Amino acid sequence: MSEQKTLKIRELISAIRKNERFMVATHVHPDGDAIGALLGMKLILQRLGKKVDVYAQDRFPPEFEFLPQARAIHNKPLESAEYEVAILVDCGDFERVGEELSRFISRRVPFVINIDHHVTNKPFGNICWVETSASSTCEMLYDLSVSLSLAPDAALSSVLYTGILTDTGSFRFSNTSRRVFEIVSVLVEMGADPGHIATQVYDSGTPEKLKLLAQVLGTMEFHADSRIVTAELSRSMISDSSSSYMDSEGFINHLRSVKSVDLAMLFRELSDGSVHISMRSRGGIDVATLAQRHGGGGHRRAAACRVPGSLHSVRSTFIAEAARYIN
Repeated sequence: MSEQKTLKIRELISAIRKNERFMVATHVHPDGDAIGALLGMKLILQRLGKKVDVYAQDRFPPEFEFLPQARAIHNKPLESAEYEVAILVDCGDFERVGEELSRFISRRVPFVINIDHHVTNKPFGNICWVETSASSTCEMLYDLSVSLSLAPDAALSSVLYTGILTDTGSFRFSNTSRRVFEIVSVLVEMGADPGHIATQVYDSGTPEKLKLLAQVLGTMEFHADSRIVTAELSRSMISDSSSSYMDSEGFINHLRSVKSVDLAMLFRELSDGSVHISMRSRGGIDVATLAQRHGGGGHRRAAACRVPGSLHSVRSTFIAEAARYIN
């Protein structure tokens, strides 16, 4: 562990030990790492005897409902609650927690801690611990638990394993390091069940989700000699399939499975008149930079942004920009 990392963790531990009432929040449209880190931080704080509430503005995908204490997640601030510290996990910037939670924290919580691993993180908070070399925020929380001399129990091991599993693409992405396998081997030894977790995360879908995926794949288009693939998800598709926005989690990975594809983009129509663009790449294509140009962020090979406009216009704009970008 580097000296800088050690000092940052010590600073974080000092703040935790000095306070008693915590809130932990994660980003809108939470994924596996966000949910794992949210619940992992809650379990760590509870092991230390702290009072803690956890928040995610949007409902999380149902495949994560099996995780310990998932039902304890609130989507709106508890107005009667008083917190000394807010810990934001897996948030590339302060606003990523959503408008209502960010407003509550700004007005009501005097001390903010930022724990994240995104290369596009915009530093914020009284303590800012960003490890861009980490595979996931859950990997960082494993390091925190070790520094606190807290041996992961089955519950903590399960949530941290889930976050690492999903953010490494089931250990397929380039962020899967030797250290990742060393960490997950400990988590399995301490009670995480890889088979059970994989079944819950990847094999617990619904007929509605599968129907929605079929519609999305029907919109696929290939560009730039099949180096770019795009697909879209409209609001009408969601209503026609009796599914939800959450059901589209992971759809982008189906697009990237084509051998010739270097850049995959999924365009999702939102209720506020904007479009959410998920991007995945391989090779030397840095989608984090592309997302940042449009107010988003993420990692070099996995990023996202949200822009105003119709599905057709936004998709056309990004296809043209992506074609120039990869060349």
